This record gives sequence, C-alpha cells and structure tokens, in this order.
Amino acid sequence: MKGSSHALIGVGAGAIAGLQIESDVMTVSVCSAIGAISALVPDLDTNGLARNGITLSKQVAKWLMHAIGTLLFIAITYRFFQTGMTPDILLYGGIAVLLFVVSRFLKQKWMLTMTGLLVMLVGFVLHQSIGIMLAGSYMIIASFLPHRSYTHSLVGLAFFAFVLHHLHEQWPIDGMLAAGIAGYASHLIADMKLLPMNRRGVKWFAPLWNKEF
Repeated sequence: MKGSSHALIGVGAGAIAGLQIESDVMTVSVCSAIGAISALVPDLDTNGLARNGITLSKQVAKWLMHAIGTLLFIAITYRFFQTGMTPDILLYGGIAVLLFVVSRFLKQKWMLTMTGLLVMLVGFVLHQSIGIMLAGSYMIIASFLPHRSYTHSLVGLAFFAFVLHHLHEQWPIDGMLAAGIAGYASHLIADMKLLPMNRRGVKWFAPLWNKEF
C-alpha cells in the first residue's frame, strides 16, 4: 500500500481517537495529523516507503560535513597563530579530518541511522528530553530492520506507544497517545494479508510467532 493511502487511513484513525477525547475541531484536527504521521512510522524500516522521506539526502549530508570541517580548519588555524599547538587544536583538527573522511564513504542507506543519532542529540540538548531521544532510538533501530519485520508487529507498536508516552509527558497534547497508537495500528491492519491488495501480510506477534496475518 502506498504511503499516501496509509496517511489517509491514519487521518481517519486519529480523528476517531480525537473524537473519543474531545469533540472540538482543534483537538480532532491535531489528532488527525498525529494519526497520519504515526501511520507512516512503521515504514521507516529498510526499504520502507517513509524511510527516505524524513532523512537528509546524501548530497546534503556531505555538504554539511564539508562545511563544518572547513569551518573547523579555519577556526583552529586562527587559534594556532594565537596560542600555538594545544590539545584542543589537535582534537578539533581530528574531528575535521574525520568529517572529510566519513563524507567520502557516506551512503544513502546510512542516512536514517544518522538522522536518528541527530534526533537523539537534539533530545539531549533540549533538557535531555527522553521522548525525543527515544524517537531517535526508534529511527536507529528501524534503519537496521528488514521491511515488515518488528516495526510491523506488536513489539513495534508497544515501543512507539512508549515513545509517545514520554513525548506526552513533556508536551501534554490532548489525544496524542490515543491518536498515535490508532494511526500506527491502522498501518498494521492495512498491511494485513487478509486484504486483497496485499501479497504479504504482517507478523503481528514477531519474534515469538512469525506467522503472517
């Protein structure tokens, strides 16, 4: 099923969840958006349709690495003429060299992992936000998983609910948890083999039971 179809189903699931919480337009609209986003999350795994949608392109990542590395070289050169060789200059010079080296071997398939690491770093900087750091860890784990494996199971749903719980503690948006779970679950239901458009099913109970439904 296409990502747009999953998002549309997620909108409906999120709206229904929002209506159970509060019937005002704002709550239902926010829950619809949360449902749509959550419905795309399971496809962050390898070869998933949503994988490249949230990641930087390899070209942009390379440009950023080169830009940061160049700025570091300029800064440490200026510092060297002021203070001479210091441990800080060696450290930041090593980081700059590492950025240039890594950029030469960068591949698009690694970009979701790097995005997840960046999200975790943002979570740490923003008052050590557990929810944001957990969201980053989800991306990192998903980047190594085969398509329609654990992100398409009750394990993935439970982990996503855990992420939402912590995000809700920091940003208590009405209906966030219910709409997010409903949106994520809607993806798993829409991918079931019981529906005629799906050749493959979903391993709801992986890793305990690998039967496709």
